[in-house]
Amino acid sequence: MAGFSPLYYLYLKIVITLSRWSAYPFMRSLFKAPNSNRTLIQIPSRDPARFIKAWIHHPPHHSGSKPGLLINWHGSGFILPSLGMDHEFCDRMALEDGVVELDADYRKAPEHPYPAPVEDVEDILRWVEDQPNRFDLSHIAVSGFSAGGNLALVAASELKGHFKSINIRAAYAFYPLVDLDRDPEQKKVPNPINPFPVFSLHLFATCYMPRAEERANPRVSPTFADPTLFPDTTIIIACGADNLSPEAVEMGQKLKAGGANVEVVQLENAAHGFDKSVESGSVAFKQKEMTYLKVAEDLKKPRG
Repeated sequence: MAGFSPLYYLYLKIVITLSRWSAYPFMRSLFKAPNSNRTLIQIPSRDPARFIKAWIHHPPHHSGSKPGLLINWHGSGFILPSLGMDHEFCDRMALEDGVVELDADYRKAPEHPYPAPVEDVEDILRWVEDQPNRFDLSHIAVSGFSAGGNLALVAASELKGHFKSINIRAAYAFYPLVDLDRDPEQKKVPNPINPFPVFSLHLFATCYMPRAEERANPRVSPTFADPTLFPDTTIIIACGADNLSPEAVEMGQKLKAGGANVEVVQLENAAHGFDKSVESGSVAFKQKEMTYLKVAEDLKKPRG
């Protein structure tokens, strides 16, 4: 209940429980991965007897050399249990790039507000650092979707320097939530498609970081991170019909102005979560194929 009064925490628990129940019928279909070459593992955390779940997606054809690693964090609004919903993306990266994909879980608010999710990200990176015989630690990248995009960008900036044996060479963030300090009333786009209600945006921010005065912390809102901390490449996918897109675009502009190598891909008329449950041949399907291919091709690029 860190940061909440008992009564307010009870209110949040009721609201979040109802939100989880209402979201589950849609999300259930996203977890099915009958053809996925993946294994569920348990990664030790900083807390005795607590483990972090993660799916390891294996490349189907792998030579004897140590593979690179792409670590992914799913979307959740920081509140929804959604591990596994990015299995298509993870399988694609493993298949097309020959890397191992680690799709990692993290604790959810309001039961576990900040810093718990970031601590789980740190624990995942620490575990990776302890696997030099398993992975090529000079070829590490991070990715994430929505709230997971936030965590990937935090990992690639604020946390990266704490792990000297890991070379995080690239970060890929799909429709990330990057500014929890911004008033949700200001999060608007001209032609929204299924935008987040203001109430939901307030809920995400309150559950994740109860103390409003601390939401500009770059570990909470990576748009405030020092541009010089970011890796060789950062790609941000912003959706034109998503009311989180202005802050993602603005973050890209800040990074560019600060000298970071960043590319912002702006998708016209794309909604938040455009790549999930899309019909083959649709505009969203083509946008998904284009952005997934872009990440796959960038992963293949040699870097110093």
